[in-house]
Amino acid sequence: MIEDERADINTTAVGIVKGYDATTQTARVQPKLSMVIAGETLRAPELVSVPVMHQRAGGLIMHKPLKDGDEVVLHFGQRSLDGAIEDGSDQSGNRSGRMHSLSDAMAVPTAHSKGKQLPNLPADRMHFGSEDGKSGLQMKGDGSFDLVRNGDTFLTVMEDFLAAFRDHLHDGGAPHDKVAVATDLLTRVGKMKAT
Repeated sequence: MIEDERADINTTAVGIVKGYDATTQTARVQPKLSMVIAGETLRAPELVSVPVMHQRAGGLIMHKPLKDGDEVVLHFGQRSLDGAIEDGSDQSGNRSGRMHSLSDAMAVPTAHSKGKQLPNLPADRMHFGSEDGKSGLQMKGDGSFDLVRNGDTFLTVMEDFLAAFRDHLHDGGAPHDKVAVATDLLTRVGKMKAT
């Protein structure tokens, strides 16, 4: 009897996004849960209006535009989330009512399965960008960073521009009077750049 009761407790599961509403930050999600009853395999029902838990604090949000087929991790409330989601009220701590129900799912955008692993991400820096690791913002632990697009980087382009400016000669062949300024800017950019 205890084992049967435990089998009905939902804590964490993987789900597949079937639709996303950026206005409400809710998704339709198909849980990757199934069970065999009397020889027939039954899948968990598709969940609707699942709140998506984007990282958010201090007036800032890291919003990820979910697409159909994206994986999410589903967490299930220990009590009904209806009031907490609707008006921010407390969840009821009473023992009656829903507990760990599929109806109280929250989704965290993430890839979980081995088929979704990304082999091309840089190992020595944070990457916020494309899944192939070739485009986005990259930052190292020392604070150096760069914007990358298909192998080219913003700060490399800036260095090339400043070097061309520094090395530019006027029509008569004489260098301009901003060589020291350009050299200083190149040094400053070099200190910012994640290499």
